[in-house]
Amino acid sequence: MRLKHFIVYSLIYIGLVGIFAFVQNASSYKVSLLGVGLELPVALWFVLPIIIFAILAIFHVAWSGIANFRQKQAIKNDEDIYENYAKEILLGIENDKKFKTDTFKTSNEITKFLSPWHTHSVNIANEDISEIINVLEKLKNGEVVELKKYKLNNDNPLVIQNEFNKLQENSSYAKEILKDKKTLDDELSKKAYEAALKTFSYFDIKKFPFEISKDDAFLLVERYAKEENFEMTKDDLLNLLIICDLDKYGYVNVAKSLNKKIEPDVLIALFNKLNSEKESASYAYLYLLYEFGMMEELKDILNYSDEYPEFEILMDLRDQGKNISANYFFR
Repeated sequence: MRLKHFIVYSLIYIGLVGIFAFVQNASSYKVSLLGVGLELPVALWFVLPIIIFAILAIFHVAWSGIANFRQKQAIKNDEDIYENYAKEILLGIENDKKFKTDTFKTSNEITKFLSPWHTHSVNIANEDISEIINVLEKLKNGEVVELKKYKLNNDNPLVIQNEFNKLQENSSYAKEILKDKKTLDDELSKKAYEAALKTFSYFDIKKFPFEISKDDAFLLVERYAKEENFEMTKDDLLNLLIICDLDKYGYVNVAKSLNKKIEPDVLIALFNKLNSEKESASYAYLYLLYEFGMMEELKDILNYSDEYPEFEILMDLRDQGKNISANYFFR
């Protein structure tokens, strides 16, 4: 209630009480105190305490109004300070502002935390917000946190980051992320599939309904060549080599890497099949024939084609008694 309204209503109330008292008793009453007598109408004696109470109440309301006004002014000043402070924080300017009220205390600390240049610890009195800040810090540092109590949607960025952290902590979690996926339509799924390609067995990888790209196929072929326990059938390997769609040098390099894992006869047969599917694999096939000493087969091919000058040079040198590795042309 505004002060002027309070004064008006108080005067009306005092007037009504005085009139009612005067109607009931119009006589006077004398009070003596320390030899001093004071005679006033009974009605006035009746309303006098109310008048004193009203005066005190007016002073109280006035004082509260002044205090509220000063508080609002302080908040307004703090608002201006906070706006400048927020700009400075975002610009990376370290300047700890002093606020006259506690209104922006929590906002001040949250602004520090949300700054892209945030490096210092924050001190927030609100326990719930402080707990959330702690959760955000852990997520940012790659830790796995418990988010069930916050009842967040699956597409919430905190939930997604927590899934990334779980995947980073344990690559086998990729199976959980991808179990109901039909397409790789988000970054989390792509990251999980990438982890699966790098760590899962080929038997498990084949269970996923995703199309294998050139890069994926090349990664799997590299794993097969380098990892002793990573196995697949030769038909699967052939399909992956076809998907890789490499140039002649790429297929030669793959043939070199597979030479350490696959028996020569099997490897030559594999690249013979690949040669019938990919023309660019013909150099790799001839490379294997030369390196494994299958000279008759190599000559038969060279007799019907002039597209392989490197191998013709190698064969001419060999006929002259100079055995040079095919790696001279394919490094």
